[in-house]
Amino acid sequence: MTRLCGALLLTLVLAAPAGAATLYVTNTKSDTLSVIDTDTLDVVATIPLGAGKPNRVVVHPDGRTAWVVYDKSRDLGVIDAEALKLVRRVRIGGNPYNLGFTPDGRHLVVLDWSSDTSEDEVIFYDLRAGKIAGRVEVSTWPAHAVFSRDGARLWVSGETAGDVTVIDVATRTIVERVVHGGGDAMGLALTADGRTLYVAAGENRAVLKLDTATNKVTGQIALPGVVHEATLTLDGRFLYTTLRKANKVVVVRTADDRIVATLQQKGYPDLVVMAPGGRYAFVTNRTADLVAVIDVRTHQQVKTIPVGRAPHGMALRPR
Repeated sequence: MTRLCGALLLTLVLAAPAGAATLYVTNTKSDTLSVIDTDTLDVVATIPLGAGKPNRVVVHPDGRTAWVVYDKSRDLGVIDAEALKLVRRVRIGGNPYNLGFTPDGRHLVVLDWSSDTSEDEVIFYDLRAGKIAGRVEVSTWPAHAVFSRDGARLWVSGETAGDVTVIDVATRTIVERVVHGGGDAMGLALTADGRTLYVAAGENRAVLKLDTATNKVTGQIALPGVVHEATLTLDGRFLYTTLRKANKVVVVRTADDRIVATLQQKGYPDLVVMAPGGRYAFVTNRTADLVAVIDVRTHQQVKTIPVGRAPHGMALRPR
């Protein structure tokens, strides 16, 4: 059911410059979204999102809208990316945790956690028809997801199950379930050639390397803590990982799987997003109310950007 939220269409603090690439950051305890210019590294707008504890955010491939998950109210918000305002709230699933879009932009994919009205599942929502087009039940707490380069496969991490579910998108059926047993498993990163999927295995204190053709683990990278996020640099030379409980970002060189840098963070580093040109890595620090900016060339932190309270989700809107 769709609910209009006209009362939430409030005035922005600032207007973002036209044509700038921007990073959207949800602030879970401020009920806002911070808009960061990726060139100036400054917050250029703040969008009120209303009550409900906004968490994850994703931008549609056409760049016109962004969708936000609300943890407490268990619904989604739709943002007009041009006008920089919330335009409506939509209820899809029983307890949505994360979301994304199919590469063609036709379907919203919602990772839904078990609730009174739903199971742990992946929901395919047809944006044109405005209705659910399919569901795939997966293991407990589906957390992150990534599509194959052709959009035919979808890999989904199970946070508490310690696994990766491989889904055939056309038939919406499970092809494989790869169990690694590491609880608190989240991050997934696919190489540019689509041949290797890096899988954060959480409490196993490792990132696994999964052959996407066979769905077999071909290697693993040991890390000094519980691994949450795993994000490749745009050139694929480095893998940025977050160790939330240790307050560290650990950088791995993919050529030999060696750790080349460890950066101490101020407060519970969570997600990582790469800047459009590949120069910077952005890291949300949830308990420090900031986004850290790391220069990928030197693996040195060059700035912190104050945002709202408890920043978590991030999504890039290209130029």
